[in-house]
Amino acid sequence: MKELFSTLKKIIREGISWGLNFLCLGVIIQLLIDEKILGWDPVGNIQDAGASFIGVIALVVLYLLFINKKK
Repeated sequence: MKELFSTLKKIIREGISWGLNFLCLGVIIQLLIDEKILGWDPVGNIQDAGASFIGVIALVVLYLLFINKKK
């Protein structure tokens, strides 16, 4: 059972890592080309989120905690 949770935790960490990398790449590309990316508007979504942007910040903090645990 412990191995199952360890594997699940590893998969979740990898998923979060991929998702954040994809989000950061999308923001950078949109800032460079100044257009939506295939209908996806990450910068606009962040701007429209307002108070909900705290959730994104919390996600980044969790990501940083996961990185620190690996070291």
